[in-house]
Amino acid sequence: MKWACATLLATLLVLPLPAQAGDRIWSAIVLATRESPAKPIPAKLSDFGGPLKKIFGYNTFYLLGEKKKDLRLGAREWLVPSKRIFLHVTVLAIGKAHYTMRIALYEGKELLVTTDARLARDAPLYIRGPQWGRGQLIALLEVR
Repeated sequence: MKWACATLLATLLVLPLPAQAGDRIWSAIVLATRESPAKPIPAKLSDFGGPLKKIFGYNTFYLLGEKKKDLRLGAREWLVPSKRIFLHVTVLAIGKAHYTMRIALYEGKELLVTTDARLARDAPLYIRGPQWGRGQLIALLEVR
């Protein structure tokens, strides 16, 4: 019985939070590099430093741009407009605990990659982008 309660509690702790009116998507474009010595992670990326290092294997991260937008069914939003890199997100469906989105990464007018993904609240999505200059681009999205 003790193990059953512990298992149920662990299951409840990892379930995604329900999608809610007023949710926003936060997006960032990050440049990941290997440098010696490594530079400190930018404050706005501090919650993501461990996973970024573990998943991608880089030790230094530069925040190239970020943006927040409201989430609405059918909404088509341009996120993180910088001088050269853009994210385009379309909300395709809203479920009880997630949003289904089409995400496209552009360099200027050139489409680099597109994918459909489900995003849950407080469960960030990391997308490995192309090699960029001396490092790797990473798109980071999180429903808040």
